[in-house]
This record gives sequence, structure tokens and C-alpha cells, in this order.
Amino acid sequence: MPSDSRNKWNQRHAERALATPACEVLQQHAAMLPKQGSALDLACGLGRNAIFLAQQGLECDAIDVSDVALARLKHYADEENLKINTLRADIEQDGLTSKQYDLIVVSYFLHRPLFAAIQRALKPGGLLFYQTFVQAQTEAPQAKPINTRFCLKHNELCLAFQDLEIHYYHETTFDPVNDTAPLAMLVARAGSH
Repeated sequence: MPSDSRNKWNQRHAERALATPACEVLQQHAAMLPKQGSALDLACGLGRNAIFLAQQGLECDAIDVSDVALARLKHYADEENLKINTLRADIEQDGLTSKQYDLIVVSYFLHRPLFAAIQRALKPGGLLFYQTFVQAQTEAPQAKPINTRFCLKHNELCLAFQDLEIHYYHETTFDPVNDTAPLAMLVARAGSH
């Protein structure tokens, strides 16, 4: 029987458009992407990051709780001949496998107990691209409401991955003109053991 979380995301992903651009931090730092290798789009939703990574020549595992999102992504990947493997899992409950990747991208997903597992899932020299909300989102008077459980504290993402070599870290602020939420964006590399 599907979980409440899976039901919620299945409903949302059934109504959303599939093709949207990759997350900002991935687009801004695309020059750092390896020309080949393996990638993981964690909590991929409709797979906008997985699609982008596969278009750059990477073989991508796309993991999400929503079987609706994954079915739509798989159909698109098959039509476009993209190397995307869709995997349904409740990663908050099941965690990550022991597989390692050349690149991991996480956007708009936060489950702090996975931070160490994400770091272990990077191959030596592997890259992490992470982008999600910060708590300033909840403090801006005009901001859309968001559960603080899914918002980072100031510098939390940078501190959580301090054992990696941080190439880029930036926190944005709420922009009422463009109605954009405050975000933390990180690009970091695992050591070469």
C-alpha cells in the first residue's frame, strides 16, 4: 500500500510539466561536470536534473518515492535514448545503497540523517551539487509558507559537508519582486583517498 508521502508526490507529479530546467547550482557549474561516469539524482521528482546529466553523457540513477514521477521520467528517457535508471525508494526510510557515484545532485530535498550517506556515496574525486531552502524563507513576511523541517539553518549545508573540498557555497535571500525563496547552494568534491 502506498505511503502518504508517496500518494502526495504521485498526485503532484501527475499534474506537473515534465520538462523544466535543471536546478540553478547545476546549471551555473555545468563546466565542472565530468564528461562520462555515473550520477545520482536523489529525490529526483520528475527528473529534471537526471535529464540534464544524461544529456551531458552521464549514466544517471534517478531515485524517488513517486512511482508516477518515475514512470513519466522513464518514458521520456526511453523516447530520448537517455541513460537514466529509475529506482523507486523511500530514501528517508530505506537510506542509500552502498553504490558510489562520480556525481550526486540533490535539489529541494532535505533529510539530515542522509548527509553522511551522501558523502560516502561519492567516489574519490566525486562531485556533490546541493541546492535547497534556508530558514530565511520562513522569516520573510511575504514568503510562501514552508515547513521549517525542510529548511536549512544559516551555513548548515556548508558545515554538514565540511569534510569535502568546497568549491562553491552561496545563500540567497528572499526576493519579493521575483517571488524567489532563499536558497543554499553548494558544490563540493570528495577527496581522492
